[in-house]
Amino acid sequence: MKTLGKIALAVLGLLMAAVWLVILRLKDVPPVALVTYGAVLVAFLGGVLWPGRLGRRRALLFLGVPAGLGTLALYFAVVFYVTDAPVLLGAVAVACLLAALAGGVRRGRGGAGPSRRALLTGGAGILLGALAGLSTGPVARHRSEIEARWRRETQAALRAPGGRRPVADGRVRVFPLHVGDTVVPYGQFYGGLDGWEGLPGYVRTLVDKAQITVPVHAYLIDHPRHGLMLVDTGVNGAQAHDHDGYYRHNLASRLLTERNEYRLTPEQDLRVRVARLGYDLKDVTTVFLTHVHEDHAGGLRHLAHARVVLDRRDWEQGTLYAHTFEEVQDALVFPAYGSGPFHAFPESHDHFGDGSVVLLPTPGHSPGHLCVALRMDGGTALFLGDTLYTLPHLAVGQVRQMTVGGQATADQLKAAERVRRTLAADPAMAPLFAHDNTAYQTEAVATAFREGLPEADGFRRLRDHLGGVLTPDWRLRPGHAPAFAPGEGVGRVEFR
Repeated sequence: MKTLGKIALAVLGLLMAAVWLVILRLKDVPPVALVTYGAVLVAFLGGVLWPGRLGRRRALLFLGVPAGLGTLALYFAVVFYVTDAPVLLGAVAVACLLAALAGGVRRGRGGAGPSRRALLTGGAGILLGALAGLSTGPVARHRSEIEARWRRETQAALRAPGGRRPVADGRVRVFPLHVGDTVVPYGQFYGGLDGWEGLPGYVRTLVDKAQITVPVHAYLIDHPRHGLMLVDTGVNGAQAHDHDGYYRHNLASRLLTERNEYRLTPEQDLRVRVARLGYDLKDVTTVFLTHVHEDHAGGLRHLAHARVVLDRRDWEQGTLYAHTFEEVQDALVFPAYGSGPFHAFPESHDHFGDGSVVLLPTPGHSPGHLCVALRMDGGTALFLGDTLYTLPHLAVGQVRQMTVGGQATADQLKAAERVRRTLAADPAMAPLFAHDNTAYQTEAVATAFREGLPEADGFRRLRDHLGGVLTPDWRLRPGHAPAFAPGEGVGRVEFR
């Protein structure tokens, strides 16, 4: 039994070490340092459980001390953030007080008073507890300074010349909004057919450093009857510039994401993007959230006044960071999908009851992912969210993003097929993506929606572009297959 207990402890210790090493790799610790440090951890674990001739005391001294110092050094070098200070000081304070109490109890049983060691340990606990309390103020001020600096930068961007005035002529307008960028592994974006699926795929997202930068797009809708609306909201300044502080509510999320996963310039801030088009974010009445992932929901902190429409399954099963929704959780609206079929979709939700905005269930990427079909003069805009990342992803047999695995992957592929059949059935319908990094977004969509009015000619040109990339049976034409091109730090995508 003793041997089995040691084996169990060894397995548990190795698992914890592996998780810690993955976190450190995610934080860009060099592989050589990780291998050296990992070897010390394994040797220390073996030396404590099976000391042999070395002896447990020597194992603690010659292996435990380097392992402990290395852990502290790596933590403070790549994981520590100022918001950790009160928590760490408080934890050490509690440990000291408990040690002092235990020492005092042992002495008391022998009829003696507390030892000098217990008094010193208890005093250290009280001092550290006081420091933990005092540190909360500077930490709060530090985060406030970050927020104030971002506010000043966005205000300067708002005042910059070159803004436009909205046109009220009774027509539906759509404006693509580039509201940040996200840094992702190339395989997460394009490697769904190369093993990036399910849990193994997620692990690879943590350790794979072949990364690319992809855009985050939201869409502003100016509707003459239903007012100002948004499809998704992008990221916010705190996510990009105060990453660790923003995720203070969820330590696991902070540890398992990269500090630079989001990038946002003042000009890309949702409030600035909307204002530069001549609108005020305060006038947005409805937000259609394709799903609850952070790069689509970050801007909700500026939309407490709006109704937020999302699938109930996503809210109940897919919400990872509930604090992102604190400002809007009392204004959530869940579609019922009781409006009958919509092209290839057996279920739909006619949101306003007039056919102007139809919501389509496309689960898979998240439990309740949805797409939005908007009727415009001359055609229909189909906002795909993350059902498919880019135009080439419509060739799901050749290009596929990472999928969740199991039934979720099957659901996502079914949703993609329904999207393809719907596009085939309506030649005046154009897909609009949340992360397209191809010429379709930067050239075709940007041109067609420059004034918000693609009209029939614009929709036709978008479908012509689609036909130049994909064959009628949804295969990629030559010159449009993605490939990773290494660069200094973050790589890029080439199409061959």
